Amino acid sequence: MMTDRGARHDPTGPDSRARDRDQRDAGASPRRAQSPASTATQVERKRDTRKKILIGGAVLAAVAHEGVPAISSAADLLAWLAPRLTRPHDRAVFDLTPPRTR
Repeated sequence: MMTDRGARHDPTGPDSRARDRDQRDAGASPRRAQSPASTATQVERKRDTRKKILIGGAVLAAVAHEGVPAISSAADLLAWLAPRLTRPHDRAVFDLTPPRTR
């Protein structure tokens, strides 16, 4: 005769998994509020990453079309990028003025 003892206690059953999840979640620390300095650093890192993406995209497009000129300073880079960045939010990342409308 088979007992149903094993059927009542399945260590891998849904009740066990739910209990394990509840215990794990109960021990989790609440998310801390970020300090203003931390938030400012995070915003600056995002802006820096966006700059790198835009520069990389402009370089890749130039390589495929007209080539990339010799650039030896940040000012040269901005002068080269300025006519290629047409979207206002892309230009704002480099503190460029909005493009002139024709």
